[in-house]
Amino acid sequence: MRQPGSSSLQQDRPTERGFSLLELVVVVGIIGVVTALLLPAMARSKERARELVCLRNQQQLHLAWTFYTDDNNGWLPGVEGGSFAGPGKWISGWLDLSSSPDNTNTLYLTDARYSQMGPYLKSAAPYRCPSDRSMAWMEDGLHPRVRSVSMNCWLNYVGDTPIGQDEFRLFRKLDDIREPSQLWVLIDERPDSINDGLFLTNLKSRGKLAKLVDYPAGWHNRGAGVLFADGHGEIKRWVDDRTIPELKPAQLLRLDQPSPDNPDVEWLQRHSSDAKVYAQKSW
Repeated sequence: MRQPGSSSLQQDRPTERGFSLLELVVVVGIIGVVTALLLPAMARSKERARELVCLRNQQQLHLAWTFYTDDNNGWLPGVEGGSFAGPGKWISGWLDLSSSPDNTNTLYLTDARYSQMGPYLKSAAPYRCPSDRSMAWMEDGLHPRVRSVSMNCWLNYVGDTPIGQDEFRLFRKLDDIREPSQLWVLIDERPDSINDGLFLTNLKSRGKLAKLVDYPAGWHNRGAGVLFADGHGEIKRWVDDRTIPELKPAQLLRLDQPSPDNPDVEWLQRHSSDAKVYAQKSW
């Protein structure tokens, strides 16, 4: 018999309860496992996205490089070392770890007075890899440095210091390049090595006498973005630890260091130029 004051709704309502402590621990554990499984995949996805942006930036620079040669009877933009800012070179400016205005001066990359390729780009963005985290202390705070890439010194080198052109080929015009798919033009250079717009590869010292003059970046999973004369790009993974030494904060890397029998140096040498005496041979 139904008790006075009671209702069927009250009698039929299920008993409400929350999670037990054990159930909560199990749920949290499952979430932790799923997160641990997903985080590496997310990190790889983000890095892959940065690699794609890096290569896309370099391809924009390659278009500017090509447009310049088209407008100048096949002559390649000039490559020169040193800090002098002026005409006749692909870019100007000297990067370092100081508060020098060169570190943030985009005019050296986009203005025709300082950059032969600048008028074809109108933007400084393609010069910087998204994986480059280097910054410069300026009067109003930290700012990203403007450039991560350097150009192969064997492409129309216009400097005064000999680099071995008595034995190895300097490519002055686009038609001088016989195997464009094998000759690299631009490369990511690590932030404690990059300075001028020239990446110097010593072609005379080989094998046990090999040296690393300038150092490529290794921020793409031990790799650097490299763009070739035919317009294709790739992430070159370095195999020798000497090629990508540990970054030390606020400290420039010692350049032009012995690196005997380094396969990465051999790769750079093979894809930078060729010996004049072997001019008729293929790569």
